[in-house]
Amino acid sequence: MSEVLFITESWKKNWQADEIKEFEMDYVDELTSGRTPLVKKAAKKILRGRLKGYGPFLHQALEGEMEKPKSWESQMYLLYAMAATDCTEEIPYLKSLLLRDIPTPVTYRSLAVAIAYLENLETENLSFVYESLESNNLLQAAGACAALYLRKIVLKDDDFEKVMTFITKDVYLENIRGTIAPFMFILAASYLYPEENRQKIVDFSRQFNEVHINTIIEDVSKGKDGRRIRLF
Repeated sequence: MSEVLFITESWKKNWQADEIKEFEMDYVDELTSGRTPLVKKAAKKILRGRLKGYGPFLHQALEGEMEKPKSWESQMYLLYAMAATDCTEEIPYLKSLLLRDIPTPVTYRSLAVAIAYLENLETENLSFVYESLESNNLLQAAGACAALYLRKIVLKDDDFEKVMTFITKDVYLENIRGTIAPFMFILAASYLYPEENRQKIVDFSRQFNEVHINTIIEDVSKGKDGRRIRLF
């Protein structure tokens, strides 16, 4: 009787493990379908649930979607899913994509977000952030700064001053009304900063007198994240 019970319990555990594994990998078919609507839907669900284990399939799907210039939404969600599920093994691949001709601004920014976000998973690593800020590429710089905000990284005083010298450059202040400039992400993150540093970025930001910027200023001045800039 006890032997039968042991076999039954053992089978049950194996069955449960298989069921869990199957459940966790529900979205492989969609990711490998090559159909953009299905790929985007699966990536959004993986992102929302922070479902790990899909790294190779997200990679495969992204490689396929990058061949479709108009598929910027699926590209964005795949990149965010990689970042949110800690696919650090994909960093070299993601960096290689920066060398390609990427026609859509959202994809380029999302790519920089994913790289900087993953590089700061366990320890603070600002190398890619500085590389992006030195590039004079608005989209890459904005994405890297967005990752600092998403990761809730409190910049050390020296790093804060260095970042400020970059994000206040004219090249990163063009078309403020039409884009999310790098400084806006640093401003949004400043609710975490020491008062002196927070006040510096707030004072700089006031000059633009834009509604969305003023709203962020109001939030951080109260020491809170108003989540006015939503990425993932």
